[in-house]
Amino acid sequence: MAVYKYELHAHTKECDRGALLSAGELVHLYKDAGYDGIVITDHYIERFYTRWFPEDVKGLSHEQQVKRWLKGYYAAKDVGTKIGFTVLPGAEVRFDGHPNDYLVYGLNEEFFYAAPRLNEIGSVSELLHLIPPDVCVVQAHPFRDGMEVADPKGLFGIEVFNGGTEKFRNEMARLFASYYGIAMTSGSDIHGINRLAKGGIVTERRIRTPKDLIAVLRSGEYSLIEND
Repeated sequence: MAVYKYELHAHTKECDRGALLSAGELVHLYKDAGYDGIVITDHYIERFYTRWFPEDVKGLSHEQQVKRWLKGYYAAKDVGTKIGFTVLPGAEVRFDGHPNDYLVYGLNEEFFYAAPRLNEIGSVSELLHLIPPDVCVVQAHPFRDGMEVADPKGLFGIEVFNGGTEKFRNEMARLFASYYGIAMTSGSDIHGINRLAKGGIVTERRIRTPKDLIAVLRSGEYSLIEND
């Protein structure tokens, strides 16, 4: 039976000052690495607007600012469409004044345009009230220095393997998720070539849309890619 591999945590040079690979490069690299798709989870964070790309978003409407934030996703999707590779929109959200990062899976582009600026809403509980109930919210790399482990109530899961996080911290995340009985995910958290294809999931179900991704994650019918 065929199996499919998907990256769940990736950043593009177009939208992250710390990323070294363009969206197009990411798509080609993951295709060559044997993956079938990727979720672009560029940071939805205050510094995107005030420190990383202030001149790009200054004076723009909310819709235009969201379009700029989605620039990496759109570029990746264009390349993916040409070469038969799935590219889905996602986000890594950090609320203003809080240290944690949350990966959001299953939203379509239209949601981001219709929603208020996500970094400004204030808390996970507010985010959960804002998004559709089936969308999956996962705390990213919860045991990194400076992070706070969130109350697992309401969260879909925990990122228990992160390609940019030390092994013992990933193991702590796994223990936490196991204790509370919440879902486990894996992602490369790729910013440069050194983290290529370190994480993601393997599933027998093909993922083509955000709804497909939600269905696979919520079914639990996947295994984790963990390449230390």
